[in-house]
Amino acid sequence: MVDLHVHTTFSDGTLTPQEVIKLAKEKGLFAIAITDHDTTDGVIHAIDEGNRLGIKVVSGVEISADFEIEMHILGLFVDINNEFLQQKLKMLERFRKERNPKIIEKLRKMGYDISMGEVEKLSSGEMIGRPHIAQVLVKKGYFSTTKEVFEKLLGFGKPAYVKKDKLKPQEAIEAIKKAGGLAILAHPHKYLYLDEGSENVFLELKEYGLDGLEVFHSDHSQKETNMLLEIAKKLDLAISGGSDFHGENKPEICIGVGKGNLKIDDEIFYVLESRVLKP
Repeated sequence: MVDLHVHTTFSDGTLTPQEVIKLAKEKGLFAIAITDHDTTDGVIHAIDEGNRLGIKVVSGVEISADFEIEMHILGLFVDINNEFLQQKLKMLERFRKERNPKIIEKLRKMGYDISMGEVEKLSSGEMIGRPHIAQVLVKKGYFSTTKEVFEKLLGFGKPAYVKKDKLKPQEAIEAIKKAGGLAILAHPHKYLYLDEGSENVFLELKEYGLDGLEVFHSDHSQKETNMLLEIAKKLDLAISGGSDFHGENKPEICIGVGKGNLKIDDEIFYVLESRVLKP
């Protein structure tokens, strides 16, 4: 089995890349993709540990894109040393750094005793995001879980939410393709219910160079999975799948099996790999 959507401490996961690989080994996985948000910095650490333990590691990234609702596009099998990709990721890192103090300011005005210094200390020098801010609020006793923080304060449209500048979908796909990777739309069930119709969205993305859909995902119902399988077949889009594992930040999701019933066969890995290897 494989898991092609996994996060580490280099974005908003709670396990280091090395710990993720060890866990994948314990769970009997054949391959995993490290797909941290807007960064590839954790990939090399995972590859080194994967070589040591005999786990195939796919170099990946999950790029945030500006769409009707926030869109996430996975880059799989990317060259992490590609200059064009890294320039785009550095731009996104700058956007994130500009956003965090604005969130802190909103929280302080709402009466929460929190500082940027506390968040930086907790993040241990890794890319800071909303999950780290949520962790500080939990640590200080304001909330019981980070999920509660997002539901009440930090989620889209909530009182402390601040919109982050993002790439356009075509820019994200271009960066992935220039790095030799496959562009896969993450958790596409979110777009099945848009008024203009999901197929139009997927067709537009395919025109930009989208390679496939993440058909298998922890949040997909069986009905949604079946719908996405049909759409992928109709539009000749590749099929991918992953748990979207974040460690304790999403404790209900386990690596490899998601919420318990996810099953992603290694054939999916080989089909995707063959697309990359085609001349």
